Amino acid sequence: MKPTKFFAKALPLILAACLIGCGTDAEDGSSPSANTSGTTETTESTDTSGDSGSTGKTDAPGDTGGTDAAGTTEDAVVSEDAAVIYLNLTDSKVSVDNTAWSDITTTKTKLLDNTVVINFTKDEDKNSTGLIKIDATSVTKAFSVNVTGTMTTGGIKIQSNGTNDVWVTLNGATIASSNYPCLEVTKGSPAKIILTGTNAFTDGRTYGTGYGEEYSLTEGATYTDDGETKTCEVSQTVVSEGSDSKGTLYSKGNLSINGSGSLSVIQAYKNCIASKDGTLTINGGTLTLQNYISDSTKSSATGKNGLYGGQNLVINGGAITFNGYGIITKSSSGIYDFRKANALKTDDDDYPESAITINGGTINATTYNGKGINAPYVYIKGGTTTLNVTGVTTYANYDDNAPTGYCYDADGVKTAMTAKFSAEGIEGDLGVTISGGKTIVSATDDGVNVSATGGTLSISDGFLYVKTKGDGLDSNGNITISGGITVVSQTGGGNAPIDCGDGGYKFTVTGTSATVLALGSSDMFSESIPSSTVSPMIYSTSLGSSSSSLGVNGIIAVKSPQTYAAALLVSPSLTSGSSYSFVKNGTISGTEYVSGSGVYFPATVSGGTSTSATATTQGGSTGGNQPGGNQPGFPGGRW
Repeated sequence: MKPTKFFAKALPLILAACLIGCGTDAEDGSSPSANTSGTTETTESTDTSGDSGSTGKTDAPGDTGGTDAAGTTEDAVVSEDAAVIYLNLTDSKVSVDNTAWSDITTTKTKLLDNTVVINFTKDEDKNSTGLIKIDATSVTKAFSVNVTGTMTTGGIKIQSNGTNDVWVTLNGATIASSNYPCLEVTKGSPAKIILTGTNAFTDGRTYGTGYGEEYSLTEGATYTDDGETKTCEVSQTVVSEGSDSKGTLYSKGNLSINGSGSLSVIQAYKNCIASKDGTLTINGGTLTLQNYISDSTKSSATGKNGLYGGQNLVINGGAITFNGYGIITKSSSGIYDFRKANALKTDDDDYPESAITINGGTINATTYNGKGINAPYVYIKGGTTTLNVTGVTTYANYDDNAPTGYCYDADGVKTAMTAKFSAEGIEGDLGVTISGGKTIVSATDDGVNVSATGGTLSISDGFLYVKTKGDGLDSNGNITISGGITVVSQTGGGNAPIDCGDGGYKFTVTGTSATVLALGSSDMFSESIPSSTVSPMIYSTSLGSSSSSLGVNGIIAVKSPQTYAAALLVSPSLTSGSSYSFVKNGTISGTEYVSGSGVYFPATVSGGTSTSATATTQGGSTGGNQPGGNQPGFPGGRW
């Protein structure tokens, strides 16, 4: 994407002369002064509704994404008639024309015909908190803020009108926040971020601390919100002044990231970038996200997720890197420290049909004690996605009697919970659909999982390579592959390369454009034989324990699989009734289908050790752990 140009309607220089402080706030005990338009300000404007207003909701489920796989958009340019201000964080100054500048202080300054009010907020001792609050609730059109410079303690809070777009251009902005998000847009207006140059956010908040007056150490404590008395949440640790918003870069409504610049986000509280009640859309830019402050603190002090879309998360372009670390332990007193670090996540509690859609871009995620992608629905249509997920197995309990107890959540509030966890690459609770793109998954547990009974895992195109110790492809419903290239390398006892749900659910390969290569242990391999295929298949359960390369000459080869003893290949390049050979430890020539994957398609394989197999279109098992089938050569037990 080309660098986004910042357009604004020319503003008369006379507006610069209107940039004056409006006197001392009445709460300071001093008399107010008149502003340039003759009005008198007596009290500081109040954020009466917090995050109320339009929520920016979208229809669910979210097979969304209004842009093409290249990530081009038609709305990544600020409207020419937008109301515009400029912030210089280094000098704490504001301008309406990027020429004449005025100081930002704890005294409110009115801008743009009094439609915008800007000031540093104050703590209970009347000192600056470092948070720049921009009240744009009176602006009746799009509002734009251009941010440059460095802020070492503080943040930016933009109160929108709840309807029109809020544009924020980050142009070489570095923010280290205190008790607030680095950048927050409230009230549900669509927030659109343009990245130019190099930008960096570091969140000063930490997991387990309640930020804001709604938290207290004392049972029964109260606070006033918009004139209403409310009871505080009781938290272990409390900072009375602050914000508990869900992200370091946060929006109440829809949020999009655009441009060709970069943004790094480091946080140890909740999410790196979050849209609470809307759709988070990534159209461009380079994002480097980390949910812990440093390597020395990540075993005890971490946040949670990388990208968090309340209703939906859509990735159309850009380059995204996530490094995550989750903490899953249980103390001697029985309290869990339980926070999962997911690279891509939606709010499946408030929006049970939310979705993650990948149309383009490049994603590289490495996380410990979390999932790569986690949502009720997952759609992969394009882009290149690489997920490396590891984690503990102590709490990988899928039964109804999973351990229960309490944990202290991100705000330090004691919360009942069930200690259920699995280090999976992709989990779509209700469904996973892959129709394009290039996806590589390495996971301690399942590679791709559909957890709900009757959910569907469907692959119709694209490239998918899964290396896992748990099930490779796992669905508690049907698994259907009708196109694309799917390679699964599974190792570890009690799991299968491909495993569909009990109760008559089936694994089928339909159409004539799907190539499926699955490697695993011989004792569980029967579960990975499709119930029916259109293209022929070959298989063998007598390859001997090996972790050397495996391929079928002229069709496909994988260079560095995990330990296996059995293999299956379904391919339209096979001819039913003909004999072929699985070749172990052969010499592979050709070009990797996806660079770095170790998968060659097509592949020439020579030398090595060959095991013959005859191609057939006959089916086998009717589902995971189901009896029947008439295939020779499988051991007993779970067949």
